Formats: sequence, C-alpha cells, structure tokens
Amino acid sequence: MQAFVSAAQPAPIVPGYRVDRLIGEGGFGQVWRGMRDTDGEIVAIKILHLELIRSTDALTRFERELSAIERLDHRSVVRAFGHGALRDGRPYLVLEYIAGPSLSDVIQERGQLPPPETLEMLAPLCDALATAHDLGLVHRDVKASNVILGQDRDGARPVLLDFGLVKLTDQEGPGLTSSRSMLGTPAAMAPEQMAGKPVTARTDVYALGLLAFHMLTGVPAFGAVPGVVQSYLQIHGPRPRPSTKADLDPSIDGPIGRALAPNPTERFAGPREFLAALRDAIAPAIAGGERDVVALYLEGGPAELAAAANLASGAGMMIAMTTPDSLLAIAPAPEFGDLTTVRAKLVELAAAGARIAIGATRATIAGAVIDGPALDVEGCAPYPLAAGIWISPMLRS
Repeated sequence: MQAFVSAAQPAPIVPGYRVDRLIGEGGFGQVWRGMRDTDGEIVAIKILHLELIRSTDALTRFERELSAIERLDHRSVVRAFGHGALRDGRPYLVLEYIAGPSLSDVIQERGQLPPPETLEMLAPLCDALATAHDLGLVHRDVKASNVILGQDRDGARPVLLDFGLVKLTDQEGPGLTSSRSMLGTPAAMAPEQMAGKPVTARTDVYALGLLAFHMLTGVPAFGAVPGVVQSYLQIHGPRPRPSTKADLDPSIDGPIGRALAPNPTERFAGPREFLAALRDAIAPAIAGGERDVVALYLEGGPAELAAAANLASGAGMMIAMTTPDSLLAIAPAPEFGDLTTVRAKLVELAAAGARIAIGATRATIAGAVIDGPALDVEGCAPYPLAAGIWISPMLRS
C-alpha cells in the first residue's frame, strides 16, 4: 500500500536523490520512492527507523542485506545501487525500484493460482535461491510478501526482496541476536529456525514448500492461527496436503510434503530439486497423460480392507477402486517413498490372511479420478494372488 508524503511526515533528504513518497513501512524501517539526480532513474530507498540506529542487530541486518545483494547477480534478486547515512544517523540502502504487486497481494486478490502459473513464478525464485546457496547464503525469510511481481523487457519477473535475515552458512561467531530468539516470520519458518538451530539450504526449501502451498491453495499451509500454534503445528502437526484445500491433483501433495518435512535431512537438498519434483507432479496433471505409479492391491475381509485403506492414506496413496473383498490404491512413483516401511506395515495384514500385491504400472490422475492400466490388476500383479505379500521385481531394491 502506498502512502503519500504529508506535512506530518516530511520526505528525508538523501544526497543525490529526490525523494517523493513513502511506499512501505514496517517495524524495521521505511521504504521511500525517489529519483536519482544524475539520470532520473526511479529507485527505492530503505531507511532504518531512528530508534534502531543504536541496535547492533539492526545495523548488522542492513550490512548483511547490502552484502548479499551485491554478491548476487540474478534477475530475480533486487539490485542495490548504493548506501549511506542520513544527517540524523539513520543508515539507508538505495535499491532497484520494481513496479508491481507483491505475490501476497495477488494471492489475497485472486485466491489460489493455477499450477502452471505457480511453476512459472517459482522457477526463477528457486533458481535465485539456489544461486544464493551456491554462494553460502541462506535467505531465511522467503514468503509471499517478500516477492514482487515485476516486468522487464524479457517478460514477467518475480523478484525476491529483503535479504536482511540472510545467513552465511560458513559464518562463525554470534548471529543477529545475542539470545536464542528466533528470526523470521512464524508462518514462513522452518522448525530448526523456531528452535534457534543452525540453518542450511534446506531451511529455504521448507519456506518454498510453504510458499508453493500458499500459491496453489490460496491459504497458508498451517492455517491463520497465532504464532505459538503455528510453531507447534509446524513441528508436531501432520504435513498439510494441498489437495485437501483446493481442487488439485493429489500427486502434488508428495513434493510439498517432502519440502515440509520437520527433519531437514528428509527434505529436498535444494530449491532446484524441489522445483523438479513439483514440475514432475504438475506436468502430467496438466497434460492429462499417464504416469508411472505404484499400485497396492489387497484381497481380504472388512477388517483387513479398513486397515489397508488407513495405511494407504497415511502413505499418501489414493484409493482407486474398492469392492466388498478387495482394495486398489495407487501413488505416483516419484512420491511413493520407502517401500520397506509400507511392506513392514502390511506384514500383519498378510498374517491375518490378506493377499497382497505391490506392483508397478501406469495411470492417469485427474483430481480424484483415476484411470488407465492401473485399474487392470492382472496387468501389474499375478492372478490369482497367493497368500502373503508379492512385490514386483521392478520395485525391489
């Protein structure tokens, strides 16, 4: 939201620039629009609040933001033109002015964004973050309000802002705070940030998972709840599934859930890996084509069928077909996860008399509708089934 200069808030005097209006303000500082005297280029001038000029943490944030932006030469990272201090001691940064709404404003106005558009916006942002990670920088505050949707001669240009919380992964010594208090916005933070633990590239992957969920569904992944509840849910709650909040292919749940794993080692290694998995999940749904899937087929009594349905749902599988004495569930192969874990949970059902097969096949998935070769059980498993558990040789490690 733009705020125009008034008598109550005169424009600051910045050497070399004509400042005309306030365009943003928060707890850390203000952002003013200005024009460079030498060539008339429009710029954004970020100025620290006066009461924070004696704060070591606040000054460090300014220094880190400038250093990070100067090191990053990427189309989707805001550019820095200079820095200095006003007469009253307030430091300022001169940044590129990007005309366009924030991603947060777009989501608020439109609600959920179509998967192809989401991919188009995320791709350059993931590449920008991967470039930062290659330089040893972790952003730590990736969220919709820190993305501006600009335009340039090459077309749409999503731009990542606010590197004030950036962290050097090889940095020694104290961080931005002398305490163990968390840095960032709870709704956009990974569990390790909330606990004050070291951050890595996987910390930004978690934030990307939250951002992708927000874009695809129009709502925050863990709901609009107080910060304390946010923290608890993100650490201890079940992983949210976009397909439960919007009309989306359930295969999208897989990469989002992995990006949001509470344990960093279970997430994607970096933004490019996350983007590739999300694209693999979205592209077939857009094209309506077949994809590789893992099929779980079980024959048994009501108790075994109910237990199998719960197990399949917990493993992220979709129920494709049920009869009074059988069940077929599928999951896209890339998102299926560890077959060993699922097999171990099926042992008890087999011991109770259920006949089980886990095979590799193909299917088309459109929302909750499943079709294709996967519905022909005999095509991916021996028939009739023998007692116990049969696993396709294609799935054995």
